[in-house]
Amino acid sequence: MSVRSTILGASTLLLFALSGADALALEPLDTFVSSAKTRNFDAREQRALTAQRETEADASRVKLLPTLGVTGTYTRNQFEARVADKLIVPENQVDLYLTANVTLVDVGQWERIGASNRTREAADSRAKSTSLDVARLVVRDYYQVVAATSVLSSAERTLETSEKNLAFVTTRKEAGFAQELDQKRAEAEVARNRQLVADAGYQVAVARRALETDSGKKPADGAPQLDADLTPEGPLAEWEGKGADGHPSVRAAADEARAAERQATATRAQLLPTLALGAQNRFTNATGFQDRSSIYALTATVAIRFDASSIVTGSAQDDAVAVARVREDRTRQATKDRLYLAWYAVRTQIDKAKAARAGVESNRLAARLARQRYEAGTATFLDVTTAERDAFVADVTRIQADSDLLFARADLRVAAGNLDIDRRTP
Repeated sequence: MSVRSTILGASTLLLFALSGADALALEPLDTFVSSAKTRNFDAREQRALTAQRETEADASRVKLLPTLGVTGTYTRNQFEARVADKLIVPENQVDLYLTANVTLVDVGQWERIGASNRTREAADSRAKSTSLDVARLVVRDYYQVVAATSVLSSAERTLETSEKNLAFVTTRKEAGFAQELDQKRAEAEVARNRQLVADAGYQVAVARRALETDSGKKPADGAPQLDADLTPEGPLAEWEGKGADGHPSVRAAADEARAAERQATATRAQLLPTLALGAQNRFTNATGFQDRSSIYALTATVAIRFDASSIVTGSAQDDAVAVARVREDRTRQATKDRLYLAWYAVRTQIDKAKAARAGVESNRLAARLARQRYEAGTATFLDVTTAERDAFVADVTRIQADSDLLFARADLRVAAGNLDIDRRTP
């Protein structure tokens, strides 16, 4: 799965309700996901590990390639040896050896190559799984930035309202229509809302920092408003019908189990015979009785090695295979469970978002009516502050519910092993 397709699927989860030019300042989600692919620490580590596994697989393969050697020696002999006109041992002896060796049959090495290939494939699958996890992390951070910025805007609006209330109460007190207690409460409400703005600003800074760290890109100021789609996902059976075997983490666990099996076979195969061919050509000035300065020799070697430790080690690796198979089964079941829970999380978050919207409407109406009754003299200022506090809490609840819903949709696609899925159908 390409990063481009991944980020496009995730980006469709966020519906923007823009309220001005400033709302366009924060970069789109796909910008941060693309940046994370190359800059996120986990992604970089996994790429390095994949490259290591590829090199190890190459190293296993080249062990079966022919080996070539060149050796030159010089020997100073104390005495020269001759027989008739043949020089047997010269005083200054020079020898040059050219050698070539190739292994034709080595079952153990063949199995080790297979194990290395499986390990490399597992690393590839782990890299894809890590890409999904990184994308999930960045999506979460992104929505937290948007949510925190929306909470900050709501806190600033609440502060502005409380400042207007203070001015209104002060005017009424000067005119003799309000008590001093109302003014004190209005002043306390302004101070409280300034604290809310400060806390919300801190949360924005924390969320932006997390997004920058996880994506490797510094986000611009501002953020779009949250307005999550409340349309349900497709049926759970359709999502589960996609199967868990295709998930990168499951494929990685399966490849690791197969690699353990090949490694156990390779250990036992060390007891099987090996066949190797060799060739050597010697150039020398010690021609000996053959009276030849260049002499070659060909060899064929069959070797059998009995090592009791290979049997014991093979048994231990059989146990390792059993462990790897259990891990594979556990990963497969965990993937199914995660998909199941992620689907229900989306459904739950939709219900929460609906309830939060209803709460916002009712509390905003209550705050508006409380202000009207206070101005008419039929309610206390405490009723106004209580209603406005409830309205702010309801607005924050709605923002967090929308943020959680958008993230839950993205998490469902990660659980399915892919972000490039239409939002309404699995």
